[in-house]
Amino acid sequence: MGNTTNTDSRRLSSSSPSPQSSSSSSLSRSSIHRQDSATKEIHISTNHVDGFHYTGELLSGTVRIPRSFLHRHLNSIKHRTPAEALHKRSLRSAIMIELVGDATYSAEIDTAADSDGHVEHKVNLCRERCIVTINQNRIASETLVHSSSSPDSISTPTNAPPIIHGTFQIQIPDDLPPSLANEHSPSVVYSLELSISSSRSRYQIPIVLSSKGSIPHPMTGIELHNSVVNRNDIHLRASVAKIFYRPGEQIPVRINYSNPQQRSVRSITVRLLQIYRIHHDHKRLQIDGKEWTFDTSTMLPQREWIGEASLQLFDRQLQASYPTHYVGTTQTIECALDYSILVELIERKGDDIQLILSPIQITYQV
Repeated sequence: MGNTTNTDSRRLSSSSPSPQSSSSSSLSRSSIHRQDSATKEIHISTNHVDGFHYTGELLSGTVRIPRSFLHRHLNSIKHRTPAEALHKRSLRSAIMIELVGDATYSAEIDTAADSDGHVEHKVNLCRERCIVTINQNRIASETLVHSSSSPDSISTPTNAPPIIHGTFQIQIPDDLPPSLANEHSPSVVYSLELSISSSRSRYQIPIVLSSKGSIPHPMTGIELHNSVVNRNDIHLRASVAKIFYRPGEQIPVRINYSNPQQRSVRSITVRLLQIYRIHHDHKRLQIDGKEWTFDTSTMLPQREWIGEASLQLFDRQLQASYPTHYVGTTQTIECALDYSILVELIERKGDDIQLILSPIQITYQV
């Protein structure tokens, strides 16, 4: 195999955020409040504690609203007493949860383009709304006492729970594009927003969406392979044993080259890349990688070389592969998410080689 050095994949990693991160970009409205701390007034949670959901599934969750917050809201909309208003249909139908999806991408050659010839587009992909169901049993059991004899005084409940509890369910549309957390374009972010009528405030938590991917079929055990020859007659080959993989799996990649002219090879690098595309705007993120370096000052160039790397897929919050679609329920974008394996051979002096295998398929399907 020769005198080689294996380099940890962290040296090869992109500085871009990991797909495991479930962050979403800040919205322009200053009235949005994030629920990233227990100190916030409104608490929203979903049936998946990690915030990772599949498109097409039923998303359910709960909300907790401090009674003091609702009292302030009810006073602002001039109900006689907060407790009475909690029984009114107007309030029960006024607390809403909305699934919101927004995409950002950059386009070339636009009349509004910047100095680099690009303009950034922001597109709303979906708005799915449902009414929050308030737990009426607790409210109905409260006993009210007046704090003043005045007919306009505000009533306060005795032994009332300090928190109002509610539940909600939203059907996530099929075929929505997967989440892409990215500080710059392209990006796709989803959030759940709680709103109360007559209030401009929105209370938000980020969620991550992914498709379940394609269902493996009997022919998916076919080996993927590719080869390329440069002008110095170095023949580089690479292969993987199958097409479909699941999050958490390792992907063994076999690499070899023949070098009949015994040219000096400095290094070989293999990378597993996630490539997200919105229209012509691309984002490449390295999932894993490995590098072999060859000490050309102390060893003769090899005629043949063979190596194998096991590339590790994330086991959590990894989006499934997503073929090219025009998608969106409010506005549409062209979107695709692929996983590719890139192999690079660097000569000491001469013609470097890049080899890309056909995309592998990441799926949650059985």
